[in-house]
Amino acid sequence: MPNASADSALDPTVLARRQAFGQRLRDLRKGAKRTQADVAAAAGLNRAFYVNIEGGKNNVSLDKVFALADALFVDVEELFTGLTR
Repeated sequence: MPNASADSALDPTVLARRQAFGQRLRDLRKGAKRTQADVAAAAGLNRAFYVNIEGGKNNVSLDKVFALADALFVDVEELFTGLTR
């Protein structure tokens, strides 16, 4: 039986949402004139993992979402501004 999380990773809607979140994260980071390495370190994440978040490849836990918001000095809802269902 296939892994449920692997199935959801193949769902085009899930992938599109991850990519939109990653793009929003990238836009906020660039607007703050910060590097990927800087934001990753501030959020307590491995740089490669962070790069994959921006690239829409990694799923992010709620704890990491809050850590990213803190690292970028924004309210958590700011990470989701402009994203659609």
